Amino acid sequence: MKKIISLFLAVLMLLPLAVGCAESGGEDTTDGGAAGNSTPNAATTVPETESPYDADGYLKDRIPEDLNYGGEVVDVLYWSNAKNVEYTAEDDGDSINSSIYFRNLKVEDRIGVTFNWIGEKGDYGQRNDFNNLIAVDLSGDCTYDIISAYSTTIAMAATYGYAVDLMEYSNILSLDMPWWGADLTDMATINGKLYFATGDISTNYLLRMYGTFFNKSIITDNKLENPYDLVDSGNWTVDKFIEIASTIKGDPVGGGDITYGFVHDEITVEALFYGSDLCFVDKDSDDMPKLSESWNGDHALSLTEKVSAYCKSASVLGDSKEDENVFTAGNSLFIIYPLDFAMNYLHGGNVDFGIAPIPKYDSTQEKYSTTLNYKYSLYMISKGSDIPEVAAYALEALASSSYRTVTPNLYEVAMKIRYTTDMTSQRMIDHIRDGVSFEVGRTFTHIFDYETYRAIRKALAGTADEGWSSTSASLKSVFDRQLASLINSDPFKK
Repeated sequence: MKKIISLFLAVLMLLPLAVGCAESGGEDTTDGGAAGNSTPNAATTVPETESPYDADGYLKDRIPEDLNYGGEVVDVLYWSNAKNVEYTAEDDGDSINSSIYFRNLKVEDRIGVTFNWIGEKGDYGQRNDFNNLIAVDLSGDCTYDIISAYSTTIAMAATYGYAVDLMEYSNILSLDMPWWGADLTDMATINGKLYFATGDISTNYLLRMYGTFFNKSIITDNKLENPYDLVDSGNWTVDKFIEIASTIKGDPVGGGDITYGFVHDEITVEALFYGSDLCFVDKDSDDMPKLSESWNGDHALSLTEKVSAYCKSASVLGDSKEDENVFTAGNSLFIIYPLDFAMNYLHGGNVDFGIAPIPKYDSTQEKYSTTLNYKYSLYMISKGSDIPEVAAYALEALASSSYRTVTPNLYEVAMKIRYTTDMTSQRMIDHIRDGVSFEVGRTFTHIFDYETYRAIRKALAGTADEGWSSTSASLKSVFDRQLASLINSDPFKK
């Protein structure tokens, strides 16, 4: 049974400054390194006669069994203010913390390295300061080997030329395996170059996927359609979401607290854009980024008009300081939030809640789609590392081990059992995870002066000065130029 479950999870996850020291640290000349190797995975592919699964039913990785770096120190710079524990933890009895603790020990023992964890603040507000730390390091001591931080912080570092092209180590990093986020890899590869990755290595990747939380008591008391049934029938759409939420008028009942149909802030409402299968940037026939035809088309215009109209009604509270509190107090039918909302806000509370995917645009849309809140982690190898091969193996071993130990504890035990209230919510989480997607316009939002999230958030929340048709028309030529500047920048140019 364990093998069957593991295989099922694996299939789901498959769907889903030119400086002195950096010049000498970016190439590897040891045997087994990627330099000059044009056949990815040639040295470590599992023979066809062997089972691809280990004794516990998990897919095997391709790390050589006799790999040993003799205690080589791998310096890891990470963001200390990540939303959820990810890098280091104590064996304190908590299943997630303990799994991270033992994962690190196992990787150190397996490939013969010692991790030196260096924590610095690297969230959105510290993205420039964090990148300045990297720049100073590259111009001097070149201490860091692996660097991980808030998504946009690392995307910025990539465009600044601070990262190693991971494709140079494609014989080590098995980016086609389920412990890496395949959709991110495909999206972020430009001109055959990839500077960061994420997946099971990151708890925040798994926990920051957007979902729709709903109050089951309000559904029952008002005899409303159940989102679970609508998801299963393929009719959980934006129109149906608004129709159901609008029945809750936002008026006080009997002089008591106001109950809303929907509470949100401008950050979370953008999930409805990606849930509608829209994006700013996609790929052309040559696998190169191009401005999408969807973000400023009729589909997007219709979405912004109907959502913004609803968000201006009394049924909706758009308040970034109160949205979580209002829902956890039982005074809202819906809230859109990352999955860790169940763990960090709702666990042990009084709200009988359910979790559904982000609604589709309409019933003809093939599947439910979602994106991640920006507070997830990306990983890169520093351009200044003098042991890039070791760093690559360390990343692969961490990701592979997380897939076998951390993810089962976090996803199967914690999120799907400990922090949900019914079996159907557990199945809905699979829908959400299956539909995770990324895009260049969002990940590299700094290249677009952050308008790829600011503009659409305001349009959906009903706080924009003009309609989406006018806004998108004024942005199109600007986005074209900005995308071209990304593609032709030094790190990505051919």
